[in-house]
Amino acid sequence: MEKEEIKKKLREEIYKGMRFPLKAMPLWMEAIGVGLFISTILDKHPNFRARLNEIDDRLFLFEAKDVGKRFFLHIKDRDIKVLPHSARTPDVTMKGNVSVLMDVLLGKEDPDTVFFSRKLEITGDTATAIHFKNLLAALG
Repeated sequence: MEKEEIKKKLREEIYKGMRFPLKAMPLWMEAIGVGLFISTILDKHPNFRARLNEIDDRLFLFEAKDVGKRFFLHIKDRDIKVLPHSARTPDVTMKGNVSVLMDVLLGKEDPDTVFFSRKLEITGDTATAIHFKNLLAALG
């Protein structure tokens, strides 16, 4: 088995193990966890943070269909705020299983590939979605 294949299988097992705790987790705790996850990505990729200016003041809704959870990412001033709720209509909505959303956010999975394989649903402002996708692809 190839090293990349082993990594992918390990990631899949980790995501499977996360499903039950995520279903039971209160929203405030979920927002803190996602916030820490996003902070780690921003700290590891300073160029990504700098490029957030290109989609400033955009709101993204991520829905993890397999665990029935959702959270918003508000991009503002080269930072990403995680919000459990928002009265504002999101610019872009992305729906998929936890594993797909995590891999897309980590740059491990190409959003186009999972979109065309119907593992990820993307709705909203197409230009913003494509721009965000290109930023995420640069992480990988």
